[in-house]
This record gives sequence, structure tokens and C-alpha cells, in this order.
Amino acid sequence: MTSMNYAVILAGGVGSRFWPFSRELEPKQFMQIIGQESLLQAAIQRLKGVVDPARTYIITNKIYFYEVKAQITKFRIPDKNIILEPLGKNTAPAVGLCAKLISHLDKDAVLLVLPSDHYIKNVENFKKTLKKAIACARKDFLVTIGIKPSAPSTGYGYIKAGDRENGHFVVDKFLEKPDLNKAKKYFKDKKFFWNSGMFIWKASVFLEEARKYLPKLYANLQRINSVNDIPKIWPGIEAISVDYGIMERSQRIALIPADFYWTDLGSWDALAEIFPKDKRGNISNSDTLNVDSHGVCVFARGNRLVSTIGVNNMIIADTPDALLVCARSRTQDVKQLVEKLKTLKRKEHQVHLTERRPWGSFTVLQQGIGFKIKLIELTPKKRFSLQRHKDRAEHWVVVSGLAKITRAGKVSFVRSNESVYIPKGSKHRLENPLSIPLKIVEVQTGAYLEEDDIERFEDDFKKECR
Repeated sequence: MTSMNYAVILAGGVGSRFWPFSRELEPKQFMQIIGQESLLQAAIQRLKGVVDPARTYIITNKIYFYEVKAQITKFRIPDKNIILEPLGKNTAPAVGLCAKLISHLDKDAVLLVLPSDHYIKNVENFKKTLKKAIACARKDFLVTIGIKPSAPSTGYGYIKAGDRENGHFVVDKFLEKPDLNKAKKYFKDKKFFWNSGMFIWKASVFLEEARKYLPKLYANLQRINSVNDIPKIWPGIEAISVDYGIMERSQRIALIPADFYWTDLGSWDALAEIFPKDKRGNISNSDTLNVDSHGVCVFARGNRLVSTIGVNNMIIADTPDALLVCARSRTQDVKQLVEKLKTLKRKEHQVHLTERRPWGSFTVLQQGIGFKIKLIELTPKKRFSLQRHKDRAEHWVVVSGLAKITRAGKVSFVRSNESVYIPKGSKHRLENPLSIPLKIVEVQTGAYLEEDDIERFEDDFKKECR
């Protein structure tokens, strides 16, 4: 019997090098960077004709459950195929967990392990490469897809290939991200490939190699027989990558060269390679005016004009609450900046002014001493938890749509240009009964206005933050 193909899409990363567009609660895989789909949706779409949606699994952090659920709905991937990590433990535990769970369903399963944040052109060639890798994996190899370097990049790990055998290369060794001098040497040598982080193998073969090289991880995985076992086993699992834990040590590695354009969008400079440039090498996805500037890349969210005069080789990333200005040669260091934001406990590392929720989103329009103003959008047929606040009162003005409001046990309907007052301490709930979005302006007043001033009584979204 021919083994079936299963996709394991890794969607738990933060993507901190794309700050300020990416934030901890809104990482890059959920963003529409290129085209009309998010990177996650594009990763799923590329698999059409290779892996059935029913056999496509998404592994992510538990805090992203509702975002993933919303993004995969149109692909008809079952909710049970969203595997939740209580805490990120790097790629080896994530892949091992999926291998263990899927092997219960199909002991001969072939897994296509694919990151959710890559950009790939020529999808048909991508599919052909996957099919070559699948055929190789069925011969019990751990298969990696290698990318022929287009430049001496220091942002990627490398793979040194050996002899070619039966359509694949034997792998000599995996190498960490190099300095510039080593990268130049690797670039000139035809035996070196970029490590794409895309892997294809049988679940059973991966677990065999985990037993050899990561025995503690393997022992913990053996204790997981269903998703219900994950929360109690996961804290005892050590974080380690597939590369370090298995690929650098296994003797069963094969490399299939990629025949398509690929970038992992690991930094702003990688994104700058994709967009078209003007005569001076400038790139923009927004309203931009450059005077005597060269090699300037401007990416902006919002309607603000961004202007430059006489600057060269810069990345400018503008959002309503944070602006990044960075030399193009230093884009890998954005991660260091995000670490500083965390240390300083700045909210800009975590969320945008517009925060998405399972029920919709809200945008902080203005905030001062004793007040906060929000624009709230509630998606069709969704509602807040039944709740009350100890320290604040709220005044809701309906901008568009129809609001169903429960207040102190009574239900009323509030239309556009009408308003309602929610006193401090009053139980209340906002609901959108229509099939169109509901938009309201919320004015909060009180001594304490943070999101944790909420006491919930009934909640459709046990993981929601509202």
C-alpha cells in the first residue's frame, strides 16, 4: 500500500526580525506581506494537489489558536488538525509531536514539514520538487530541500552536499550561519546550498532517528497518545532544533535541490529583494517621496506620507505606534532591538494599536489620564464574554451595524448613531446579530483602564483576551 502524504506546517514563530510589522501576538506568518493571502495561507495554497486538506496539520502556540482557525477556514482543514504547543520548544519537539500523533493514524505516513513564513515563486516547480523529495523519503531517507545561493548571505545556514546518487545528493554536513568571509567561500563552491528548513520524511523514520539521537525527547513523545496528554508532558521537554538534534548527526540524509525562487523572509532586507525598484534602487509599498536617496526601502501601514532626503541603503518600516529606521546591512540585528523592548517591558514588542481578537479587533484611538477611546469591530454573529469592570465605566456609540446589548440582565438593540452607557460594576455583553461587521466607538473612563480589569461570567472564547 502506498504511504499517504501529510503536511506539517510550522506556524508558532514570532518573526521578531520583521518588527515593527510583526509583534509577539501578531507574527509575520499571519500577515499579508505579498499578495492577498497571509504567508500561512499561501503556504497551504501551494500544497494543492500534493496534500489533501484533511491531512494538513498546523502546529502553533496555543495563543494563536483562534487566528490560525480563522485563517484556515476557507481551506476546510479540520480544527482537530491544529496542534497546540503550550510553550515553544523549537522545531524538533514540534515535528516529533506531529510525527507521533500522525503515526497513530497512519504508520507509513510521509510528512512534508514546511515553515509557514516563506515566499516561493513558480509554484509548479515547487510541487515537482516536493514530489521528488517524497519519492526519496519513501526509500527511508530524511530529505532536505537545498537552495542554490544567489548571494553570499550570512542570514542562512548552509548544507555541504557530497556525491549525487539516484536523483539526490548525499549530505556531507550542515553548517551554521557563517560570517561574511565564509559565506563568500560557500557562494563560490557549487557543493554548498542554503538550508531551506523544508524537510520530507516518513514519520516512522524520523521517530527512529529521534530515538537514536534525542532519546529524552523520544521517551517523552512515547508518553503522548493524544492531544490531551500534551499539557502534562510538554514542560519536561527540552527545546532543540531539528538541525542540531538530528540532521547534523543522522546518516540517512538526502538533499534535493530546489528548482524555484525561495526566500524565508527572515529580515526586512530579504523582503526588499522581492519588490520592484525605481531607477535609484528605491522600493516602496506606500506613499513615499524621495529626494536624492538611493537604495531606500519604505514599508508603511497607514496613510502617512514618508519622505527622505539624501539617505542611502536604509530600511524604513512605519506603523501607527512605532517607526524603524535601519541600515540595510544591519537588518539581522532587529531581533536585538526587540529583545531590548521586552527587557523594557514596552508593549510595542507584543501588540499593535489595532489588536485582533477571536471576535474581531479593536484600535486604541487615544488615551490619557482617566480615559481611553477605542474603535471596536465585531465580526458577524460574534459576541464578547458576559463581563463587568471594577474600575471603569464604558460609553458605546454605534458607528455602523446593529448592536445587541445585554446590560444588567436586560437586552436592547442599538442602531447606528445611537449610544448606550455601561456603568462601572454592571454586568454586560456586546453582540453582533447581523451578517455584516458591527463597528462601535468605546469611551472608557475610570482610574484603571487596562485589559485585565475584566471579570468574565460566560465566555465563547476561553482563550480570548478581551
